[in-house]
Amino acid sequence: MPEALVSALHLALSYDTVLATLTGTCFGLLFGILPGLSGLSALAMLLPFVHGMEPMAGLGFLLGSHAAIYTAGSVTAILLGIPGAPANAATVHDGFALQRAGRGYYAIGAALGASALGGVLGAVVLMLLIPLLQPLVLAFGAPEIFLLALVGITYVAVIGQGQPLNGLVAASFGMFLAMIGYQRSTGIPRFWFESEYLLDGIRLIPLVLGLFAIPEIVRLAAQHRERHAPLSDGVQLGELARGVKAVLRRPLLFLQSVGIGIIVGIVPGVGGETAPYVAYAAAKRRFGLGEQSAGAIEGVIAPESSNNAKEGGSLVPTLALGIPGSAAMALMLGGFLILGLQPGPDFLTAHLDMATGLGFVLAITNVVAALLMVPVSVVAAKAFGIRGRVLAPILLVLVVLGAYTSGNNAMDVVFVFVFGLLGIFMKHLNYSRPALVLGFILAPILETYLSISLNAYGWDIFTRPISLVLMALVVFGILGSLLGRTGGAPRS
Repeated sequence: MPEALVSALHLALSYDTVLATLTGTCFGLLFGILPGLSGLSALAMLLPFVHGMEPMAGLGFLLGSHAAIYTAGSVTAILLGIPGAPANAATVHDGFALQRAGRGYYAIGAALGASALGGVLGAVVLMLLIPLLQPLVLAFGAPEIFLLALVGITYVAVIGQGQPLNGLVAASFGMFLAMIGYQRSTGIPRFWFESEYLLDGIRLIPLVLGLFAIPEIVRLAAQHRERHAPLSDGVQLGELARGVKAVLRRPLLFLQSVGIGIIVGIVPGVGGETAPYVAYAAAKRRFGLGEQSAGAIEGVIAPESSNNAKEGGSLVPTLALGIPGSAAMALMLGGFLILGLQPGPDFLTAHLDMATGLGFVLAITNVVAALLMVPVSVVAAKAFGIRGRVLAPILLVLVVLGAYTSGNNAMDVVFVFVFGLLGIFMKHLNYSRPALVLGFILAPILETYLSISLNAYGWDIFTRPISLVLMALVVFGILGSLLGRTGGAPRS
């Protein structure tokens, strides 16, 4: 095994791989800091460029660009209250509140520290799990994936702004939105209102941009004299360092969030956007974040730790079985095929050094991305500190461009404004927008895997060992909500 590690490290640190990884990381940071340009957009646009590359360099290029997205997206979420990528939406509530309180650099330091350390730990777990990948992933069948998604739904009450019923209503509406378009199991269209655009369902990026970006842009446009953010003068490196120290001083929160990110990432089909919400909700339950007003640093550490850790987890089924752990990993699989590689059990046998080397690439990318974001975030913080009425139209242009380029469809822009109106009403009426997004993400998983489970196993799905554990978590989650142990939730 030491020889395999040495060989993997040699692959990861070769000149071509390092250069390609750094180039991909820079692209990822650019995509992440601009609202709407998600990791999927980055991978889709960069995928053709791996033609002709050495296999390890090509994979490093794609993985570096993807992993850096969420690190940069957290800075946008904190500075503007607009998630740079859908997975950063869970950071908006507390991160943006800290920014408005003049502690933006502190929140950015915590986000970058949590992202870097979480990503490194996720990569380490990936490398440790490589010899055990196949049996670990195969332990989760359709019933377990369904129940894991159900566990996520029980956390909706946790992120219901102190009002579990409001959270459940918001999540239910999100689940309804996810039902628009073709039903995955039968192919029958539902609620499409004779619109060809809706046949493929609601897109995640227009939904997230509308819910989070448009209300904030409207708020900025309504300002007359106030600046967007009460930033301190000068480069606040001390505040950035205190943010990193905040992560180190909360090891239980950090490790819990990283664990959630890795587990959610490992399970195929659950999706990368789910992990930050589950980690945020778990942190609120265990550490009492709901008892505080908006602006708790734990509300930044929890989602950002899981956000980058999940990438190590999502590589587990991708490498072991050739089954993508998330939508982004499905595009990564396309990169493997372009480079003449076929992930799966045979890949681990023939290219164990390359599989382990990807763990090193992931770890290096997370550290480099966080370091590069320090000067970038300082410049961005000053740039975003201009008057709100000046900043609002600039952001609106970026949001429109981000929505359009995500699918090259003008209707995506229209729906950004439709969901923007919805977001304004939800914010005014105190309904949780993160709860809606979580319901939207989990609904297809629940529906698809419940159908598969019942057809394959009948009601025996509830007697499987892992299923019993997951059902216990569901029960405990419901009881915890009823007993009032969950506090407030993001109103963001």
